[in-house]
Amino acid sequence: MNATPFVLLLLLYETCGSAAVEFSSGGCTFDDGLEPCEYWQDQEDDFDWRHVRSEDMLHLQHNVPQGSFLMVDSSQHRSGDKARLLLPLMKENDTHCIDFSYWLHSKDYLNPGTLNIFVRVNKGAFVNPIWNVTGSQGEEWHRAELAVSTFWPNEYQACI
Repeated sequence: MNATPFVLLLLLYETCGSAAVEFSSGGCTFDDGLEPCEYWQDQEDDFDWRHVRSEDMLHLQHNVPQGSFLMVDSSQHRSGDKARLLLPLMKENDTHCIDFSYWLHSKDYLNPGTLNIFVRVNKGAFVNPIWNVTGSQGEEWHRAELAVSTFWPNEYQACI
């Protein structure tokens, strides 16, 4: 039986207000792909995130959300290979929210890898993750929300 570790990701990105955060993506969904949301595949990684529609993933049989989302199938790659997704630049003084749901699981309970969130400053390197999760997290969706404070005149960019 082939092992099929993979990561599914629903990502929402917004500026947090001073009141409670509303879970919206500012009208931007993955239904039209990555570009309208200003998300980009990193050209220096080993493989890409896949844009998929829920109707194409019926074989998963796991609370697959309606609409579109991003997926990494790590079973097709070597240990240590990376798929990186770049989020829009954050320039203004503010607190930005990275709000997402993830499903990190592998059949046969093999290690599906690590899901990291990095932030770089002024086009520097993505060095240490600001958030991560490693290994199979069960057959369920999990939610995470990160707040990234930015300070002018620096540019910040998150990478998943």
